[in-house]
Parts: sequence; structure tokens; C-alpha cells
Amino acid sequence: MKYTFSILVILSIFTISSCSEYQEVLKGNDLGKKYEMAKSYYNKKQYYKALPLLEELVPVYKGSKEGEEMYYYLPFCYYGTGEYIVAAYHFKNFFATYPTNVHAEECLFMNAKCYMKMSPKYELSQDFTEKSINEFQLFTNSFPTSALVSQANDDIDQMRAKLQVKAFAGAKLYYQMTNYKASAVALSNLIRNYPDLPNIAEACFLIVKSDYLYALNSIVEKQKDRFEKTVSVYNQYKDKFAGTRYEKEAKTILDNSTSILNKLNIHE
Repeated sequence: MKYTFSILVILSIFTISSCSEYQEVLKGNDLGKKYEMAKSYYNKKQYYKALPLLEELVPVYKGSKEGEEMYYYLPFCYYGTGEYIVAAYHFKNFFATYPTNVHAEECLFMNAKCYMKMSPKYELSQDFTEKSINEFQLFTNSFPTSALVSQANDDIDQMRAKLQVKAFAGAKLYYQMTNYKASAVALSNLIRNYPDLPNIAEACFLIVKSDYLYALNSIVEKQKDRFEKTVSVYNQYKDKFAGTRYEKEAKTILDNSTSILNKLNIHE
């Protein structure tokens, strides 16, 4: 018990001493000491402590070799403290300012990574998701042979998958609200924009069903053209939902549409 208490006392004294030293250096004028301490905290991933030191040093050393190194550390500190907007700005600015620096490639990649970090759940606005895709594409175009290209492409796929989920949910909402005309249009645009959509079978089936229900609820004068479109759309997408749980109901829609068309043709 006494031993544990002694350890706690020693640790407390060390912590107080360290904080006191940090405050002394932070408030002092010894720039060399500030930089050494900033690097020490950076290497320990204590970004909150490294950040104020670097924020002071970077403008002072701007244009020098030391300043270039300090500026490389700065956006990583912002990134480590979760200030992704500021980090993104400085990562990209580092790339633009020092394009031949050995870290320029990494910084441009990290710029895109910042926007990916800010990408929210799919239900929310996806501005940051789209921005991250654009920035990753900028990176792959700028450094096509980089070892990070594979990771960048994986991240693009991940962000695109989120956009797909949001787009599908938005298009399907029209169907759920019984706005069948808008549903068919939105789902068709979805497939055009995302041909690799994971749930493309459901999307194609809902287009057929939306067109069918739209035709079914139309006035008699409009039904022939709209049921003909239903049959045409079924034939266009039938391979997409073939062998899925949607195939049987889609076939029923086709049969019903064909039957109604036959009756409409008789009464012409």
C-alpha cells in the first residue's frame, strides 16, 4: 500500500514538473527549445501539446528548410486533434507549396483522407463524401505510380458505396410515397449513374413495378402507352432480376400488363 502511494506521488510530481516545463517553454523565447519540444510531443502523438508550439514556429521559420519540416508536422497535429477542415487545408497547401518535397505525395493523400473522415452517415448531406472522392482522384491523377493509389481507390469505392446507398434510399422513397412516375425516373437514373449497384435487382424490379402501378392508376386514355412501356421495361431489365426473389412477381406484372393490353386493343 505504501509502495503504491509512493509511485503515485512520484508520478504526480513528474506530471506537475512536465507541465511546468511545457508552460515555461511555451511562454519563453527559445525557439530552438520550442521546436525540440514540439517534435518530442509530435513523436509521442501528444498533438494537443505540439500544436501551439508549431503554430507559433511555422510563420517564424517560413521559407527556411526548418520551416518546411515544421509545416509538415502541423497538419498532422490538426488531423490528430480532429480538426479535419484545417488539416485538409494545410495538407493541400503543403503539397502546393512544396511539390518536390518527399512528403508532398503523402500530404495530398492525407488531404483527401481528411474529407473522408468528415463523411457523415448516408442519411445526411454527402458534400464531404463527394469532396473526398474528388480529392482522392486528384491524388491518383497526380501520383499514378504511388504505393498509396490502391488505398485511395479502395477509399473511393467506400465513399461511392455510401453515395449509392443514399441515392437508392432517395429513389425508393418516391415508390414508398406512391409517386410511381418519379420513382421510375429516379431509379432509372440511379442505375445509369451506378451500374455496379449492389441491389440492382431490387432497383430494376421497382422500376417495372412503378411503371405498372403508374399505368394501372392512369385514366383509360393513357393506359395503353403506359402498359406498353411496362412491358418494354420488363424486357429491358428481366436479366437483372432473373433468379432472384423478384422474378416471380415481375413475371406476374408482365402477364397482367399483357392481358390488360389485349383487352384495350379489343376495345379500340
